Amino acid sequence: MAKILIIDDQPQFRRVLRLALGVKGYAIREAGSGADAMELLRAALPDLVLLDWQMPDADGIYVCRAIREISDVPIIMVTSKPDGRSQALAAGADDYITKPVGVDDLLAHIECALAK
Repeated sequence: MAKILIIDDQPQFRRVLRLALGVKGYAIREAGSGADAMELLRAALPDLVLLDWQMPDADGIYVCRAIREISDVPIIMVTSKPDGRSQALAAGADDYITKPVGVDDLLAHIECALAK
């Protein structure tokens, strides 16, 4: 069972992902801020990170770089920011998906990232 960390400040979005990914057998952990995410990452590394760009305490680019300092875990940026792909990839993200995203599409991206 792969462990996925969802980092997003929107509780509703995390809830939808938690339910959809949980049904597929993924173990889910959640963080609503960059600081909470880094705490969870230091405690136990997940197999994959779903990372939002816009959060109240630290943007996704900062968090992505911080993750890269401690791990090469696959990072999929899932964000409503349509014009940040090159910046996210340069910061170390492995993939970039814009919201709204369908669960089936997101699952396909997750499965590809985990297969690498």
